[in-house]
This record gives sequence, structure tokens and C-alpha cells, in this order.
Amino acid sequence: MTDSNRRDTCRPLFHQLRILPLPSQYIFSLPLFVPTNKKLFSLNSQIHDINTCHNSNLHLPLIGLTLVQKGVAYSGCKIYNNLPPQIKNISNNVALFKSKLKKFLLRYVFYSVDEYYQQNYTDYEW
Repeated sequence: MTDSNRRDTCRPLFHQLRILPLPSQYIFSLPLFVPTNKKLFSLNSQIHDINTCHNSNLHLPLIGLTLVQKGVAYSGCKIYNNLPPQIKNISNNVALFKSKLKKFLLRYVFYSVDEYYQQNYTDYEW
């Protein structure tokens, strides 16, 4: 289909064909839960009055249960908080948020959630 060698990396092919690998699809689906269910979440600025750089992030409750931490709400918040601010700021428009999120994930093509958390997004441009 792409005339590529079977030993070549697939990252450029995923990008070229505009296909998200499974971990990127997982990363794509979880933050979409947040803007459609905003009433379930609170911002850090609503929890405390201290002006920090994470004031605009969603508040993650301190939960020790692994089962809860792997749930949609907790994982969705965690992934949403790690998004570049340019994408988080448009979450009120769900269609635009979804489009920009997919474009972002196609640019980086993540093979794991850990890789997503370790990525530096300071170079991210629209």
C-alpha cells in the first residue's frame, strides 16, 4: 500500500495515512469525555486560592485505588491536563476541540500513554 520496507518504522506512515495507532486512539477518546461532562469536574482555582501555574487544570482528587485511577473520569482529567494550552483553551467548542486534538495526536503519533506524558509540547504550533 505504501511501498515501505517491512522493517521501517510506522510512525511516518501513521502520519501520512492519517491513522491513529491504538494508544493514540485511547488518548484521543479520554479527553473528549471532559468537555462533554464539564459539570463533573472542577478547576484547581475553584479548590484553592493560591495562584499557581496549574490553576486552569482540572482538579485531580487524591485517590489511592488503582481501579479508580484507571477509570474514564480520572484518566480523562489527567490526559486533559497534559494537553497543550492551545487545545485546552478551545474545549468549550467540542467539534473544534476534537479536530485540533486529532491533528495534535497525528503530529506526534504516540505508541504509549507514558510516551504522551513525557513529550515536551513547547514546540507545538497550530
